[in-house]
Amino acid sequence: MADLSGRVALVTGAGSGIGRATAELFAASGAHVVIADTSADNAEGTLKSIRDAGGDGRAVSVDVADADQCMSMVEQIRSAFGRLDFAFNNAGITEVTLLRGEPLPETHLLPLEIWRRVLAVDLDGVFHCLRAELPLMIASGGGAIVNTASLQAHISYPRTAAYTAAKHGVAGITKTIAKEYGHLGIRCNAVSPGVVDTPLTRDVIYRPEYRDSLLAPIPLGRFADGQDIARAVIWLCSEGSAYINGAVLPVDGGYLA
Repeated sequence: MADLSGRVALVTGAGSGIGRATAELFAASGAHVVIADTSADNAEGTLKSIRDAGGDGRAVSVDVADADQCMSMVEQIRSAFGRLDFAFNNAGITEVTLLRGEPLPETHLLPLEIWRRVLAVDLDGVFHCLRAELPLMIASGGGAIVNTASLQAHISYPRTAAYTAAKHGVAGITKTIAKEYGHLGIRCNAVSPGVVDTPLTRDVIYRPEYRDSLLAPIPLGRFADGQDIARAVIWLCSEGSAYINGAVLPVDGGYLA
């Protein structure tokens, strides 16, 4: 495990799933962790888990679609710690999340409010976070940023226009930040999770009509869990990946292969 003692890490969407697993692993690696989530209760739940394990952190309620809230979040980090070493911009939603189990419509029938909300969280939210994080990270002398992309930053599925557009955008902005800020000691990469078993996805991926078709293309023969993605994020923030910059790393069990 990487030794991140004394460093400060921010994780958005840290109240559950991939974000929670990554926040816990940052803490286990010695970092002070800022746990950001739209749900204050979920953020506090992750914080309790970290403190129960002997780690250190604080919880912040934030909607990354709101640029002002992202600025306030980073100002709280500046006031509390005076620095920011790692940022995992992970908060995200999908059409499935917003439609609450209803069938996905064809693209020309997708409600505008669904399109706008997915882009607002998944793409605008990453930009809002980067815009807030970068000045403090520059002042800290450098650091590492990881954005959550998706398999759908590389490929697509029918009826997922908003999510696919957003995640292709995340891949692009990741490369831009890597090019623009690398000379300042800031590396920026992205992870592209495959099919991940989390509380938010479990009701979908284990449905009989989906499970076999989702599992069949994965050579490792299982869905990922939050820890699989968290380990990749921590590595991308560690000295072990010191020459990795601008990568969009599939963590998918071989799905894209």
